[in-house]
Amino acid sequence: MSSCSRTRTKAPRSARIRVSSSPAKIVADLDDVLLHILSFLPIKTLIKCKRVSKRWRSLITNPDFSNRIISSKHPLPISGLYLKGTRDIEYRFVSLLNDDDEEVNEQLLSLSSSPLRFADHPTPIIVMQSTNGLLLCKCTCPPNHFNRNFYVYNPTTKQKTLLPRIIDHVALSLAFDPSKSPHYKVFCLRKSSISSSVSSVSPVSSVSSVSPVSSVSSVFYHIEVYSSNEGPWRRLVSVSSFALPQTVTDLSNTVFWNGAVHWFWFGPNSRDCLSFDIDTEEIKTLSLPFLDHHQDDEEDPPDVGTLRFIEESRGNLYFIEVNDLSSPDLSVYEMNRTGLTWFLKYHVDLEPLAAAFPEMIRTEYYTYRKIYSFSVIGFVKGETDAESSYIVLHIPNKAVKYYFISKTFKKLCSFETSDDGGENFYGFGRSFQFIESLANV
Repeated sequence: MSSCSRTRTKAPRSARIRVSSSPAKIVADLDDVLLHILSFLPIKTLIKCKRVSKRWRSLITNPDFSNRIISSKHPLPISGLYLKGTRDIEYRFVSLLNDDDEEVNEQLLSLSSSPLRFADHPTPIIVMQSTNGLLLCKCTCPPNHFNRNFYVYNPTTKQKTLLPRIIDHVALSLAFDPSKSPHYKVFCLRKSSISSSVSSVSPVSSVSSVSPVSSVSSVFYHIEVYSSNEGPWRRLVSVSSFALPQTVTDLSNTVFWNGAVHWFWFGPNSRDCLSFDIDTEEIKTLSLPFLDHHQDDEEDPPDVGTLRFIEESRGNLYFIEVNDLSSPDLSVYEMNRTGLTWFLKYHVDLEPLAAAFPEMIRTEYYTYRKIYSFSVIGFVKGETDAESSYIVLHIPNKAVKYYFISKTFKKLCSFETSDDGGENFYGFGRSFQFIESLANV
């Protein structure tokens, strides 16, 4: 009678480890699976996930992953606003989030007045522009405060890049569209040297009669570009030197919209825009309309140019101008995609807001007329546009948001009373969008 013997085969050690590991541990050990799961999380949550471990931080900050995330989620929502004071280099941060989680906001900026600073720079940051989560900033360089460093800064990740030194510039503008490229460009408007050949000079094409080409100045300009993937400043040889209308003064107000950088300027008889398409490298001037009055009127409204606001939100460009502070009407205009025509998008009646916040109503001391104290500090186009779009207003000691369709409003935050007890109202000098982004700079 034959006997049978059984032989037990010992499983490999790696197999025994996998069997004894929990499903969560197995997933955590597989980078591809983990990255796939992380890709479904909102950016605010991804920021917190970087704290889990060095490995998670490395995965989340990997350029391939972060670029894929911001491209798939574009356009990213506006999470808050940086508000610059009118009398100093201090900023307030106003959250636009609907939840009560303040952790991310606290690590960015306190709700009290505070300068924005880089840890390795002695002077505060001056924000020049906000574009899809990146800020274009400048800092003075003591002891000579006329020397300035320029940076591209991601306030979410705290990363920054010092731009190559440039002098005698007229204006800068940041272009960044993460749906098309993970790289950004900075465009610089500079005066051309006097020795430039006259044959290489051409006037900027105009699409309106507000600033005719014949009224250009004798000063000529050209454009230079810095690219995050190509390096130092270089002149765009495809763009000839050009002249600008004589009405051009300050070009610090800049917006990146519709694949072009736009520099805006306002004067007593003109409000125009220098537009440069970064793909076709075509430059032209566009006009902003005289919305509430006309040059032929015998008398101008009492507050011409008191309040102007231009902003891009979710691929659309919006413009607001108030010329009579005694009127409760506030009109919001939108530019069509061709960049040629403005049309009325929304109308806001300030009366219900003033009834809820009577401190908005002031009496002008030298005319005794009733005026509305407010300024526009933000515009947010919602994902569903019609129902969730709103405007952000600064009224005395408060920030509120007003929904266009439902005509409802909500207080966002309070500001401390001014030194004079709040009798005078001073709006913020500029406002800049904060968009949570993992973009690499």
